[in-house]
Amino acid sequence: MKRFLFFLSLIAGVHLAAAPVDRYGQAAEVDWPEKVSDDSELRNDLERETKELAGVKRESGRFDRYGGVRSGRTLRATGFFRVEKVEGRWWLVTPEGNLFYLQGVDGVPYNEHGYFTQVNRPDGSRRDLFTEGVPDPGQFPAAWSKDKKCVSFLTANIRRKYGPDYHKRWMDLTTGRLLAWGFNSIGKWNNPFVVKEMPFLWDQGLLIRDPYDPDFERSAEKQIKTMCAGLKNNPFLIGYQLANESGWNRHSVDVRLKDVSGKSHAKRALLEQLAAATGGKPGKFFGLPEESIDRLMLKKLDFRKVPSRELDAFILKSSQRYHSTLRRLIRLYDPNHLFLGASHCSKQDIRWIEGAAEFVDIVPLHLYDMNNAWILNFVLPVLKRLDKPYAQLEFSFTTTLRGFRPFGDRKSIVASHRDRGRAFQYSTERMAAEPLCVGTAYFLMYDQPLTSRGHDNEAFNFGLIDVTDRPYREMIASVKEANARLFGIHAGKLAPVRPEPLLLVEKNYREIMPFSQHGFHGYDMTNPQLHFNQSDRLHLYFPGGYRHDLSGKFLPLATVDANRPNGFRKLEFQVFLWKQANPGRPEKWFQLEESPDNTVFTPVKAKFKLLADGPFRKYAFSPVSLAADTRYVRISFAQHNPEQPWISSLSGVSVERR
Repeated sequence: MKRFLFFLSLIAGVHLAAAPVDRYGQAAEVDWPEKVSDDSELRNDLERETKELAGVKRESGRFDRYGGVRSGRTLRATGFFRVEKVEGRWWLVTPEGNLFYLQGVDGVPYNEHGYFTQVNRPDGSRRDLFTEGVPDPGQFPAAWSKDKKCVSFLTANIRRKYGPDYHKRWMDLTTGRLLAWGFNSIGKWNNPFVVKEMPFLWDQGLLIRDPYDPDFERSAEKQIKTMCAGLKNNPFLIGYQLANESGWNRHSVDVRLKDVSGKSHAKRALLEQLAAATGGKPGKFFGLPEESIDRLMLKKLDFRKVPSRELDAFILKSSQRYHSTLRRLIRLYDPNHLFLGASHCSKQDIRWIEGAAEFVDIVPLHLYDMNNAWILNFVLPVLKRLDKPYAQLEFSFTTTLRGFRPFGDRKSIVASHRDRGRAFQYSTERMAAEPLCVGTAYFLMYDQPLTSRGHDNEAFNFGLIDVTDRPYREMIASVKEANARLFGIHAGKLAPVRPEPLLLVEKNYREIMPFSQHGFHGYDMTNPQLHFNQSDRLHLYFPGGYRHDLSGKFLPLATVDANRPNGFRKLEFQVFLWKQANPGRPEKWFQLEESPDNTVFTPVKAKFKLLADGPFRKYAFSPVSLAADTRYVRISFAQHNPEQPWISSLSGVSVERR
């Protein structure tokens, strides 16, 4: 008999302070075998790795100069990268006409601004996290920002390791590393570009984002014209991205409708749309049918009163307006390269992504989730309908080792650096199997500073390499294995690896993730006192805002595997339901389903037991009986009020297996 019991970790929602660091930027209060204690260790690393990488270069018989695979079939060569659908699968095509699957890394340059950390507090006093001081600006001038407010321990370590001619020596070794590890391109966050003879993406954020602003096109044209002037003839450039995770969702509409300045061009555009839909009464949905647009511009309006069809249409139209304008300008000043538009994340409404897909060559997506659930279950159906290729240009896997804090909602935290590599392999191979996916780019080359990067509070173990320029070798082993297989997987000749239970959310939550392949989970961050001090609780989550047409439907959240048919001796879910929920009966909110194969599920009769009462009631939820061939049981939630996902949540599972 195997017994399993878990409750979600108490660390969710707790703000963890930055770790104190030594003179190398390493956690001062933690030790590990590879920790650097002397400059000579850095120089010895360089000598050893230089020998390891001696002779590493792209195999000219197998690859063209851009990393395209010489497969015996050459497509049309245009002198620049493009996309083409070949035998039902989308591919990048190199300037020489060979198939190319993007295998990239973000943030390759050591001097990328995300590797710098603030030196002082807001009041001007020195932060007390630097236990052995910060790099001397006289000895390490390049390690300091121009305004002297931020410092990079990484840059200082590069100078210590590679000597006076450190930039060239670092670039030579970095090129060897990327090729040896199986990477063929540079992803995001690499401007100004540094690694020569390697295909790359260019990302540049526009300074104005409201597509209804009369100055939008003029401002965008000025920026695009300058950007393209130095890049339009570069054959190693794959394409342009012009915004980062700034797409609209319903919150974006909410902000604009609450604007009372009278100057929001987007608000006026929406009111004009509502006027057209209501026979000239733009205030009808707000209970102000006789108000003019000019008067409504000065009032705080509630977006929740606008029908979903109008919100969806407005977000879609806004994205189309935004991306069509930028595409036309890119084509005007650079007809040679691909246009990727704005990169998208799960906070954006799917209508914004759909509107962009019509005008871009590749849809760029960001997702930090080993299961890639948002991409596979939400975005991919839209892109399949449009037959539009995409690339996942940010993803990562982290640990809490070496003093690092836990990352995000913990869909990418694993226990070890070996597991980070295995997670990389599982995730990238799963993406490569999709016919619409043309590549992935890992975030990042180096870890972020433990003392947080200079422009925000991020301080995570994202890197392939640590702050002392030492690669995570256990991770790299699986990275190399995956990169060697991705082209074959995308070509349909190899199958992706089977998933491993790697996620550390928190230790035992791997029991139901990543094997839950339906629905989405988010963390309930409401006051944990209301949930009896259990601060990690799962609820159903739909990125980019809930769709009202899902209200009342049962939607799968998580699945438990008995490991064999008739394998459950006992199974109990612990759930929370807000006392004021309407309808308030738990059977209206939660449902159990059983399956022999994790594919076809049928509802199963279940029972509830009240465990604790309060603002949130806690119930034990378990099946009355299961069929003899049942191996999988999943819990589904109904969304009676999808604007308030915290009403119902999952706090634990108790399992006994035969």
